[in-house]
Amino acid sequence: MATSRTPRRNTASRPRSAASRSAATTAPDGLVVYIHGIGAMPPPAELKLEWDLALFGRDLGAASRMAYWADILHPEGPDDSAAAIASKATTRGIDVAATLEHAGVEPSDAKAQHLAAGLMAQVGAVQSLPAVGKRIFPFIPPALRKPMSRLFLEAFIGDTAAYFFRADVRRQARRRLTAVLPDKRTPVTIVAHSQGTVISYEVLSRLGARDLNLIEYVTLGSPLGIDEVQDFLEPPGLRIPEVVENRLWHNFADPLDPVALDKGITNDFRPRNAIHDRVVLNANSRRLMEFNPHSAVGYLAHPDVRRVVHDALRLDQMGRFVIARDVAETLAAMPQQRHPVLIEVLEPGYPALGEPPEQVLQREREEIDPLQGRDDQLLIRNRIAAAARALEAIVPKGEREAARIDPLRRFVAAHLTAGELRTVAAQHRELKVYAVWRSAPKAKLTARSARAVKADAALASFGANGAGVTWAVLDTGVRADHPHFAANANILEVWDCTQRGAPVRMKAPRDPDGHGTHVAGIIAGAAPRGWKGGQRGIAPQTKLMVYKVLDDQGRGEDASIIKALDHIAEQNENHSEGLAIHGLNLSLGGPFDATVYGCGFSPICVELRRLWRAGVVVVTACGNEGQVAIDTPEGAYDLYATMSIGDPANLEDCIAVGSVNADKPHLYGISAFSSRGPTADGRAKPDVVAPGERISSCNSRFRSAKSDDLYYEVSGTSMAAPHVSGLLAAFLSVRREFRGRPDEVKKVLLSTCTDLGRDRYHQGSGLPNLMQMLLAV
Repeated sequence: MATSRTPRRNTASRPRSAASRSAATTAPDGLVVYIHGIGAMPPPAELKLEWDLALFGRDLGAASRMAYWADILHPEGPDDSAAAIASKATTRGIDVAATLEHAGVEPSDAKAQHLAAGLMAQVGAVQSLPAVGKRIFPFIPPALRKPMSRLFLEAFIGDTAAYFFRADVRRQARRRLTAVLPDKRTPVTIVAHSQGTVISYEVLSRLGARDLNLIEYVTLGSPLGIDEVQDFLEPPGLRIPEVVENRLWHNFADPLDPVALDKGITNDFRPRNAIHDRVVLNANSRRLMEFNPHSAVGYLAHPDVRRVVHDALRLDQMGRFVIARDVAETLAAMPQQRHPVLIEVLEPGYPALGEPPEQVLQREREEIDPLQGRDDQLLIRNRIAAAARALEAIVPKGEREAARIDPLRRFVAAHLTAGELRTVAAQHRELKVYAVWRSAPKAKLTARSARAVKADAALASFGANGAGVTWAVLDTGVRADHPHFAANANILEVWDCTQRGAPVRMKAPRDPDGHGTHVAGIIAGAAPRGWKGGQRGIAPQTKLMVYKVLDDQGRGEDASIIKALDHIAEQNENHSEGLAIHGLNLSLGGPFDATVYGCGFSPICVELRRLWRAGVVVVTACGNEGQVAIDTPEGAYDLYATMSIGDPANLEDCIAVGSVNADKPHLYGISAFSSRGPTADGRAKPDVVAPGERISSCNSRFRSAKSDDLYYEVSGTSMAAPHVSGLLAAFLSVRREFRGRPDEVKKVLLSTCTDLGRDRYHQGSGLPNLMQMLLAV
């Protein structure tokens, strides 16, 4: 049976009438029981919610249970850190001779003493010993392996040692799991991590085939394949428990997980080949900081693990969630760090997750001001304000500045800790939260041209100079006093959207990074009189509204971009005649995570679609991921990747631009770095290509108006996109009836492109031709 791999959001498919909307979320078919690994843990309810969010993106309530045993050894709770535990274990002074004697090995045995002394002398190094095969100590004779294993466990893994060598601890831990298992009528899926896999294996081994209605047994980062652990298992014999034999046992291990030394355990347990081993990349293996390939949440958030558990509970992975997967996986990895998020409030008439439909109208009746009547925009504004106030209350007073709580039009942007995010998830109905998304990082896209798109001919023949058209540039800002913008007074205003609060108008705008100035100079403006070469923008007289959404290093996040989009929408709504801003240029982008969003439906794409449908032309750079360098045993090679279109170029309601050679586009074709389609959901992208190699434009670091450093060259799809923005501004300055009609503008653009004879997924419709556009309508 074909099943969907990942939960995705498709805003366009939301029902539009209250009558057709449904809050129904398929209930799990059965119960999921968790059991955690070693170390001090958060309180049981908090830990269960953390695992629920990582697996399902929402609180499963009574449909999930946590077999919590951390308090048996760590009654003080999370403050009794793993580092402190290790310190206690290594400093308590292990009696080597007594340990060997207890294990039946003669303490005076010189070889045993030598091995033990060597082990204890390298306390730090032993913790990172590489595994050989499936043993911690591959070169120690079998007779000495048990005592050496005990020494190691007692020295470095106190919790595991306590479980194996203290009968009371073993008994209590098993009881904790037994206590939360349901009766045999209820289907149950067990998800165990680390030491929890040992405990659950021993508990299940004591049950008969009919004692439990087990559907799936899922083990994550398990040490069950290690000989030194198998030596102490009860009962001995390494047999798959009867209650598991006729079910599915899925075992997941990360290649770098130090606990799961043996990544495959199917050959260890009888009957052989009955366990489904899978090597997966734990989400926290990819982190440079807080690197932790053994992370429980990192495993739980992996799409393969999620799919197995969802299938076991007969839950649709396309179903709704409160916390997006890429947000949930950070909860345990970096609990104290603040994470940028976008909290989307519920649209009017739309139910909260799990909310009965009949409660929606009642809730909204209580929210509506009887004097003003029903006003959906007011309702959203009130919800945004209420959510922002609630977040202020959740965040400690001394940390509110760092939390950067920032109300937008349909979102509240914030930087929240794991604990604060869990509180939002737990209170999502009260806060009227639809979902919490990652405020994804965005960056500038960098890796003779008016003639290539026939803008020079159109200027001469039609006077297509961009007069009367205003274009927004969302980038690193602009050096507004650059001589290139002086003659035509191109820069109307510059707004800073990178700080908390409403956009701030910059009085003396600067652009230390220079990317935004370079982009703006391609769209509009002209070189000062007497400048060699006659440099000018594609539409010299176009006015530019510039939004600083990336910092001085060219980095930013979705929240700043959405703030700028909100401001553009407000400018247009308050303009008395037509549109105040006719189009916008986004020469920026970031990676697209197909496991979280439907392709083209990330928060930034949703807001861009709103603007497009309100009449604003949206031009985006498709990305510079077409050429990927890889290392091989034979050396470094470049590969050329399809399906490499970035976000927000995935959006259908935009014009995504790839790069082509500026001087000889028919001969040299598509730039090697230019991202290629199709999109992840199979649509054709890019839409068009434009000059993006060695493009000369404004230098924000020029020394004076008469210096020879007014311009410099840069390559990238960032340079291709403003060519199209300038071309469309020039088109709209002549064909004014197309203003506010982006669908028709795009149709004319695509139908008049020059075919370069390249693949559709590389060149789109080809190279724009402004003369043909003007002649066609």
